[in-house]
Amino acid sequence: MSQSHPKSRGFTLLELLAAVVVMSIISVTLMPVIGGASESYVAARDVRQSTESVALALDRITRIVRKAPIGAGYTGVDVTSSSTSSVVFSDGSGVQLSGSTLEMPVPGASPAPLCFNVDSFTVDFIGEDGVTDTSLTPTQTHRFGFTIVSNGVEMSVIVHPRVWIGQ
Repeated sequence: MSQSHPKSRGFTLLELLAAVVVMSIISVTLMPVIGGASESYVAARDVRQSTESVALALDRITRIVRKAPIGAGYTGVDVTSSSTSSVVFSDGSGVQLSGSTLEMPVPGASPAPLCFNVDSFTVDFIGEDGVTDTSLTPTQTHRFGFTIVSNGVEMSVIVHPRVWIGQ
């Protein structure tokens, strides 16, 4: 008596090696694409974080400058110190660049950070006509221009102090 065994089917070693080689070629081809996509994601995330940080700092600066105190004789802005990278008002509020950190002075306490990793920060003092530089007479400044550059992101804002309303 002879029994017939069904022929078992499976992969041969040669077929298995061919499949491994094909999968290796596909993975080697896709690795640069996946690496590039992840690098793009990281770069976009960094730009988004820098943009959010700079926008938040500019928003806070806008609120500080709009609330700037009125000067003596009820004319002008009461600025106690100013430079191309800082402005401080008589009530102690203001903004200044310290190293690579943009800070808000707090009377009686250490300054509060507004933005980190700042590459440059500039303050422009603009007169009533919108053109004249009033950096030598900051109390006559009608508009303050602020520009922050951080991690390749540059943003600017022009702020009008409320002390000039009605004057």
